[in-house]
Amino acid sequence: MTAETIACPSCGETSALRGEQREGVIWITCGECAHRWPRDPELCPSCGERAIADRREPLYQKARGTQQSIIGYRIVQECWSCGHRSVRRDKT
Repeated sequence: MTAETIACPSCGETSALRGEQREGVIWITCGECAHRWPRDPELCPSCGERAIADRREPLYQKARGTQQSIIGYRIVQECWSCGHRSVRRDKT
């Protein structure tokens, strides 16, 4: 089972978040910047559209001189509507 770390899409805060449920939807409010968004992985936390796509992004490390090698990948969620990007942070 994996647990996802939730971060504010506006300021990146991960610990000062508060959630409350209203009409079956969990709304999260950031204690640092007061940004509020619905907790729904299908919705963009910035614009609220259902245009989220997961994209693999390579992670590089210098190998020799200026040569770079791909050492792994991370999953980036990107909204096609507004361009908001966030790295999916799953803990295993």
